[in-house]
Amino acid sequence: MFKINAAPEFTHPVVVMVPQDDGHREETFKARFKVLPDDDVDGYDVSTKDGLKEFLRQVWLGASDIQDDDGQAVAWSIDLRDQLLGLPYVRLALLRTYMSALTKAKAGN
Repeated sequence: MFKINAAPEFTHPVVVMVPQDDGHREETFKARFKVLPDDDVDGYDVSTKDGLKEFLRQVWLGASDIQDDDGQAVAWSIDLRDQLLGLPYVRLALLRTYMSALTKAKAGN
């Protein structure tokens, strides 16, 4: 039976391909998202930097498993969100995770 949720949210691991010399380093963190209805999504142009940032500000609710340069855990905050949204490889990883979670087909279908 399908259950209607008026305000669906979910947490998924986000795989970030961090650029480094001669390639990339794979790092992960967990992100909490809310699902926007189609009518709300239509107002964002995720093909532009500013449009994608604004979209992610609306759907990205929180994050965990993030550390600073010294290996200390960093708590979720608006400042952390904005710092991470300033990194193009983080923005793309967040969008990819969000869209994949919404469109994931059952294995074998």
